[in-house]
Parts: sequence; C-alpha cells; structure tokens
Amino acid sequence: MKKLFCVLAFAAFALSSCCFTTSPISGTLVTDATVNGAINLPAASGNMVEGTATAKGILGFISGDCSYDAALKDALGKSGAKGLKNIVVDHKVKNILGIVAEYTTIVRGVPTRK
Repeated sequence: MKKLFCVLAFAAFALSSCCFTTSPISGTLVTDATVNGAINLPAASGNMVEGTATAKGILGFISGDCSYDAALKDALGKSGAKGLKNIVVDHKVKNILGIVAEYTTIVRGVPTRK
C-alpha cells in the first residue's frame, strides 16, 4: 500500500507542471515552439549577427537570464559592434512534462560601428 501511495504521489507531482513557460501553444506532454516577434524591422540588409540568452528550469528551480538585454549583449559581443539595427526578436520555448523547461530569447540584427 505504501508503494502504491508513493507511485501515485510521484505521478501527481510529475504531472502538476512545476515549470511553466509562456507560449502561444502548449502541449500536455511536450512543448517545443518558436514565437516570432519583430522590433524595428525595415528591410534587413547586410550581415546579420545573432545573440541568445537562455533560462532553464528543472522541477521549478530556474536559473539563467533570458532577457532581451542579455541576448543583445551576446550579439554585440560576438560582432564587436556598438549597436544593432533592423532588430528581430524571437523566443524559443521547450517544456517536457512540466519537469524540464527552457526559454530562449534570440536577437538578430545588422551590426553598427557608430
């Protein structure tokens, strides 16, 4: 009887979605979606650079910085530029059984040297 109770308690805990992610769509078992959003998007020209910032969570314990600023700093660090123009921002969301979650902000833009 004790084993049955432990199994049922674990199943209830596992299915209670301890890690929540924001997404326009979410699956009961697995969510893996990319959400597109644009900021200042005239026709892109030139070489685009990409920066990412990710936060990960396991059983509700979340670590990382998935902010726009962190992704922008990553892109600027990769390119050596002082700024970006024609910026595009996307978000990637993954969630497995509410136990493992990952949220990534992706910033793309054309580097400026000014």
